[in-house]
Amino acid sequence: MSKNIIVFGAHGKIGQLFVTLASNQHKVSAVVRNHEQASQINSIASVAHNVKSHQLTIDEASVEEISHLIKGHDVVVFTAGSAGKNLLQVDLDGAVKTFEASVLANVRRYILISAIHAESRQFIAKSPIKNYYIAKHYADRILINEFNNSLDFTILKPTQLVDNKPTGKIQLFTNDNEPIGTVTRADVASVILKVIGLSNTFGKSYNFANGTLSIDNESTYN
Repeated sequence: MSKNIIVFGAHGKIGQLFVTLASNQHKVSAVVRNHEQASQINSIASVAHNVKSHQLTIDEASVEEISHLIKGHDVVVFTAGSAGKNLLQVDLDGAVKTFEASVLANVRRYILISAIHAESRQFIAKSPIKNYYIAKHYADRILINEFNNSLDFTILKPTQLVDNKPTGKIQLFTNDNEPIGTVTRADVASVILKVIGLSNTFGKSYNFANGTLSIDNESTYN
Protein backbone atom coordinates (compact mmCIF):
# COMPACT_ATOMS: atom_id res chain seq x y z
CA MET A 1 0.00 0.00 0.00
CA SER A 2 1.45 3.35 -1.08
CA LYS A 3 2.37 5.78 1.71
CA ASN A 4 3.31 9.43 1.94
CA ILE A 5 6.82 9.56 3.42
CA ILE A 6 8.73 12.66 4.53
CA VAL A 7 12.52 12.37 4.74
CA PHE A 8 14.69 14.73 6.78
CA GLY A 9 18.27 14.62 5.55
CA ALA A 10 17.19 13.63 2.05
CA HIS A 11 20.32 15.11 0.48
CA GLY A 12 22.67 12.88 2.47
CA LYS A 13 24.05 9.71 0.92
CA ILE A 14 21.58 7.41 2.66
CA GLY A 15 18.82 9.94 2.14
CA GLN A 16 19.29 10.11 -1.62
CA LEU A 17 19.46 6.33 -1.91
CA PHE A 18 16.31 5.96 0.17
CA VAL A 19 14.40 8.64 -1.75
CA THR A 20 15.24 6.96 -5.06
CA LEU A 21 14.32 3.51 -3.74
CA ALA A 22 11.14 4.51 -1.89
CA SER A 23 9.77 6.59 -4.75
CA ASN A 24 9.26 3.43 -6.79
CA GLN A 25 6.47 2.47 -4.37
CA HIS A 26 5.54 5.58 -2.38
CA LYS A 27 5.19 9.36 -2.54
CA VAL A 28 8.21 11.03 -0.98
CA SER A 29 8.73 14.54 0.40
CA ALA A 30 12.47 15.23 0.49
CA VAL A 31 13.50 17.89 3.03
CA VAL A 32 16.75 19.68 2.14
CA ARG A 33 18.61 22.74 3.42
CA ASN A 34 18.99 24.93 0.35
CA HIS A 35 18.30 25.51 -3.34
CA GLU A 36 21.41 23.64 -4.48
CA GLN A 37 20.36 20.52 -2.61
CA ALA A 38 16.79 20.91 -3.87
CA SER A 39 18.08 20.98 -7.46
CA GLN A 40 19.90 17.70 -6.90
CA ILE A 41 16.78 16.12 -5.41
CA ASN A 42 14.74 17.45 -8.32
CA SER A 43 17.08 15.61 -10.67
CA ILE A 44 15.98 12.45 -8.87
CA ALA A 45 12.39 13.61 -9.15
CA SER A 46 12.69 13.97 -12.91
CA VAL A 47 13.05 10.20 -13.02
CA ALA A 48 10.99 9.33 -9.94
CA HIS A 49 7.86 11.43 -10.34
CA ASN A 50 6.69 10.65 -6.81
CA VAL A 51 9.34 12.93 -5.27
CA LYS A 52 8.89 16.53 -4.15
CA SER A 53 11.53 18.65 -2.40
CA HIS A 54 11.00 21.10 0.47
CA GLN A 55 13.59 23.52 1.82
CA LEU A 56 13.98 23.79 5.59
CA THR A 57 16.92 24.33 7.93
CA ILE A 58 16.23 21.90 10.76
CA ASP A 59 18.39 23.66 13.35
CA GLU A 60 16.70 27.02 12.70
CA ALA A 61 13.10 25.87 12.13
CA SER A 62 10.54 25.84 14.92
CA VAL A 63 8.63 22.73 15.95
CA GLU A 64 5.51 24.33 14.48
CA GLU A 65 7.21 24.93 11.10
CA ILE A 66 8.44 21.34 11.02
CA SER A 67 5.00 20.07 11.99
CA HIS A 68 3.47 22.00 9.10
CA LEU A 69 5.72 20.08 6.70
CA ILE A 70 5.03 16.72 8.35
CA LYS A 71 1.25 17.08 8.45
CA GLY A 72 -0.54 14.86 5.94
CA HIS A 73 2.24 12.28 5.71
CA ASP A 74 2.10 8.69 6.93
CA VAL A 75 5.76 8.18 7.85
CA VAL A 76 8.64 10.35 9.07
CA VAL A 77 12.22 9.26 8.32
CA PHE A 78 15.06 11.14 10.03
CA THR A 79 18.46 10.53 8.49
CA ALA A 80 19.79 14.08 8.85
CA GLY A 81 23.22 14.77 10.26
CA SER A 82 25.71 17.60 10.55
CA ALA A 83 28.84 15.55 9.78
CA GLY A 84 30.12 16.53 13.22
CA LYS A 85 29.76 20.28 12.63
CA ASN A 86 26.55 21.02 14.53
CA LEU A 87 25.84 17.99 16.67
CA LEU A 88 23.68 19.59 19.34
CA GLN A 89 21.48 21.60 17.00
CA VAL A 90 21.05 19.02 14.22
CA ASP A 91 21.86 15.49 15.36
CA LEU A 92 20.30 15.89 18.81
CA ASP A 93 17.86 18.80 18.98
CA GLY A 94 16.95 18.60 15.29
CA ALA A 95 15.88 15.01 15.79
CA VAL A 96 13.96 15.82 18.97
CA LYS A 97 12.14 18.68 17.25
CA THR A 98 10.91 16.23 14.62
CA PHE A 99 9.65 13.89 17.39
CA GLU A 100 7.63 16.76 18.85
CA ALA A 101 6.50 17.93 15.41
CA SER A 102 5.33 14.45 14.43
CA VAL A 103 3.12 14.28 17.52
CA LEU A 104 1.78 17.76 16.77
CA ALA A 105 1.02 16.68 13.19
CA ASN A 106 -0.65 13.42 14.34
CA VAL A 107 1.81 11.26 12.40
CA ARG A 108 2.73 8.20 14.46
CA ARG A 109 5.15 6.20 12.28
CA TYR A 110 8.71 7.36 12.78
CA ILE A 111 12.05 5.90 11.65
CA LEU A 112 15.23 7.26 13.27
CA ILE A 113 18.67 6.52 11.84
CA SER A 114 21.12 6.33 14.72
CA ALA A 115 24.52 4.63 15.05
CA ILE A 116 25.80 1.21 16.04
CA HIS A 117 25.61 0.62 19.82
CA ALA A 118 24.69 4.23 20.58
CA GLU A 119 22.88 2.84 23.63
CA SER A 120 26.15 1.57 25.16
CA ARG A 121 28.24 3.91 27.30
CA GLN A 122 31.06 1.36 27.20
CA PHE A 123 31.06 1.44 23.40
CA ILE A 124 30.85 5.23 23.32
CA ALA A 125 33.80 5.54 25.72
CA LYS A 126 36.02 3.70 23.20
CA SER A 127 34.83 5.65 20.17
CA PRO A 128 37.05 8.26 18.47
CA ILE A 129 33.88 10.28 17.72
CA LYS A 130 32.45 10.50 21.24
CA ASN A 131 30.53 13.74 20.75
CA TYR A 132 28.72 12.30 17.75
CA TYR A 133 27.79 9.23 19.77
CA ILE A 134 26.64 11.29 22.75
CA ALA A 135 24.25 13.21 20.48
CA LYS A 136 22.87 9.97 19.06
CA HIS A 137 22.66 8.38 22.50
CA TYR A 138 20.47 11.12 23.92
CA ALA A 139 18.29 11.51 20.84
CA ASP A 140 17.57 7.78 21.05
CA ARG A 141 16.90 7.94 24.79
CA ILE A 142 14.49 10.83 24.44
CA LEU A 143 12.58 9.03 21.69
CA ILE A 144 12.32 5.85 23.76
CA ASN A 145 11.58 7.43 27.12
CA GLU A 146 9.34 10.36 26.17
CA PHE A 147 7.58 9.27 22.98
CA ASN A 148 6.95 5.57 23.49
CA ASN A 149 3.20 6.10 23.77
CA SER A 150 2.80 8.77 21.11
CA LEU A 151 5.00 7.50 18.25
CA ASP A 152 5.30 4.09 16.57
CA PHE A 153 9.05 4.40 16.20
CA THR A 154 11.86 2.17 15.02
CA ILE A 155 15.50 3.06 15.66
CA LEU A 156 17.98 1.75 13.08
CA LYS A 157 21.63 1.66 14.15
CA PRO A 158 23.90 0.79 11.24
CA THR A 159 27.58 0.13 11.73
CA GLN A 160 30.42 1.73 9.72
CA LEU A 161 28.97 2.84 6.39
CA VAL A 162 30.51 2.03 3.01
CA ASP A 163 29.54 2.85 -0.57
CA ASN A 164 29.75 -0.68 -1.97
CA LYS A 165 26.96 -2.28 -3.98
CA PRO A 166 23.98 -3.54 -1.94
CA THR A 167 24.08 -7.11 -0.69
CA GLY A 168 20.47 -7.50 0.42
CA LYS A 169 21.73 -9.14 3.62
CA ILE A 170 22.29 -7.99 7.20
CA GLN A 171 23.12 -9.35 10.63
CA LEU A 172 21.78 -8.06 13.93
CA PHE A 173 23.93 -7.56 17.03
CA THR A 174 22.76 -8.53 20.51
CA ASN A 175 25.75 -7.09 22.39
CA ASP A 176 28.57 -4.61 21.85
CA ASN A 177 31.41 -7.11 22.07
CA GLU A 178 31.00 -8.56 18.56
CA PRO A 179 33.08 -7.37 15.58
CA ILE A 180 30.96 -4.63 14.04
CA GLY A 181 31.95 -5.03 10.38
CA THR A 182 30.51 -2.66 7.76
CA VAL A 183 27.23 -2.06 5.99
CA THR A 184 26.51 -0.50 2.62
CA ARG A 185 24.49 2.69 2.55
CA ALA A 186 22.29 1.11 -0.10
CA ASP A 187 21.44 -1.74 2.28
CA VAL A 188 20.60 0.76 5.02
CA ALA A 189 18.17 2.43 2.61
CA SER A 190 16.61 -0.97 1.90
CA VAL A 191 16.23 -1.69 5.63
CA ILE A 192 14.45 1.64 6.15
CA LEU A 193 12.03 0.85 3.33
CA LYS A 194 11.36 -2.66 4.64
CA VAL A 195 10.67 -1.79 8.27
CA ILE A 196 8.29 1.07 7.48
CA GLY A 197 5.40 -1.36 7.14
CA LEU A 198 6.39 -3.82 9.88
CA SER A 199 4.39 -3.30 13.07
CA ASN A 200 6.59 -5.84 14.88
CA THR A 201 9.40 -3.27 14.73
CA PHE A 202 7.44 -0.62 16.66
CA GLY A 203 9.31 0.49 19.77
CA LYS A 204 12.43 -1.50 18.85
CA SER A 205 16.06 -0.70 18.06
CA TYR A 206 18.31 -2.66 15.69
CA ASN A 207 22.11 -2.67 15.66
CA PHE A 208 23.16 -4.13 12.32
CA ALA A 209 25.86 -4.74 9.73
CA ASN A 210 25.99 -6.70 6.48
CA GLY A 211 25.56 -10.39 7.11
CA THR A 212 23.49 -13.41 6.07
CA LEU A 213 19.89 -12.48 6.94
CA SER A 214 17.63 -11.30 4.14
CA ILE A 215 16.57 -7.65 4.41
CA ASP A 216 13.29 -8.55 2.70
CA ASN A 217 12.41 -11.33 5.16
CA GLU A 218 10.08 -10.07 7.90
CA SER A 219 11.40 -12.70 10.33
CA THR A 220 14.80 -10.96 10.27
CA TYR A 221 13.32 -8.24 12.49
CA ASN A 222 11.55 -10.45 15.06
